[in-house]
Parts: sequence; C-alpha cells; structure tokens
Amino acid sequence: MTESPLDRIYAAEKAQAYDRRIRDAIPGYEALHQLSCMVIAETTGGHGRVLVAGAGSGAECVALGQACPALHVVGVDPAGDMLKLAEHKVAEHCLTERVRLYPCAVSALPTFEPFDAATLLLVLHFLADDGAKLDLLGDIARHLKPGAPLVLADLFGPGWDDSWQSQLRLYWRHLQKAAGIGADAIDKGFSHVDRDIHPVTEERLGQLLDQAGFEPPRPFFRALCFGGWVARRR
Repeated sequence: MTESPLDRIYAAEKAQAYDRRIRDAIPGYEALHQLSCMVIAETTGGHGRVLVAGAGSGAECVALGQACPALHVVGVDPAGDMLKLAEHKVAEHCLTERVRLYPCAVSALPTFEPFDAATLLLVLHFLADDGAKLDLLGDIARHLKPGAPLVLADLFGPGWDDSWQSQLRLYWRHLQKAAGIGADAIDKGFSHVDRDIHPVTEERLGQLLDQAGFEPPRPFFRALCFGGWVARRR
C-alpha cells in the first residue's frame, strides 16, 4: 500500500514526541550522544562502518552520519514500528546513501565485512542478566574487527546503599520535573524502570564484556545512575 503524506506527517510527529520525551527524561541525554559521536570519530578517524545496535527512532544514526561525513552506518532494531520512524528521519536528513536500517536483532543481521566500531546506547538494561545480556554482547563482538571499539551506555547499579539509591532517584525526579514532565508521567516512568529495567553493577558489566570477548571497559560518561563506557574487541 502506498504511503500517504498524512502517514509521513504522523510518523514524523510520533518520532519527534518520542525523541523529546527521552531527552527530557534521561539525564545528560544530549551530552551522551555528543560524546558517543566524538568517541566514534576519534577511534575510527571518521571513516569506515559502524553498527548501531538498537537504532530506535534513528536519532543516533543521524547524529553519527552528520558528525562523520565519510562514515557508513548500519542500524538494527527488532521493533519495526520504531525503525519506520528511523527511515523517515534518515531520509529527511539526506543520509539514505550512508545509513542502512535492518528490522532485526543483531543475531539475525546478514554477514558483512566486520565493522570498525559499534554502539549500544541505552539498550542493554532492557535485557535480564540470564544470558540475554551476554548473548547480545557476543553477537555484537562477532560483527567487529579485532580492536574495534564498542561504545556502550546504560542505566547501571545497584552499586550503592539503599539510602543513596533513593537520593539518586530523588535527584532524577527533580530533573524530570524541571524539564516539564508531569508528576503522573514521572511516576509511570519510575514504575517502568522498576518493572522492565535490569541494571547490573559496573563490575558485573565488565565481567559480561570480558566473557563476550571485549577488553575491560573504560568510562567516558556519568549522569546520576547512567553511565557510558568504551570497550575494545579483543
């Protein structure tokens, strides 16, 4: 069925609403993506091919494409609806020649030449530490060249005592309130975190990366309970 202009407008509005909500809700979201692009630019020289695992609405693919004009990006995400939004965004920014999107998991990605780098931003914490986290990291490792960097960001913990975790959550609540998010939406967001997010400690993350074939991770970002690391493929 041919897509109508109304469908394109609706998809664009939906993508904008999602992007705005996540930017308001996650502390340091813009800085995290800026720094991630800089890490990729520095470690690859701005050339080669990058795998974006969990491409979502396409914001990360577009940011990488704009930051590194000689870089080619392959984005994967099993959520087909989100990837449709990403396709619109990539086309709007005239990046279709350098950004390819696949509606699948990393494990189902066609075999390419190994990638020069990969990103996994705000994805791993959705998976339980029952083998699912390790499987995803291993799938990414198999698509990377030796020495290639993985830029990873996640909600992590609980590495602190209960009182400090409660304090961090209070800070996070104030941050979202200052961004204009309503109390009901904030409460709903915290319920989502408690129900659907599976954070691990930084130590455990290092163990998972080691088992998946990566060198020890080095931190490059911190904002409340969110962190970012770079780990190179062995």
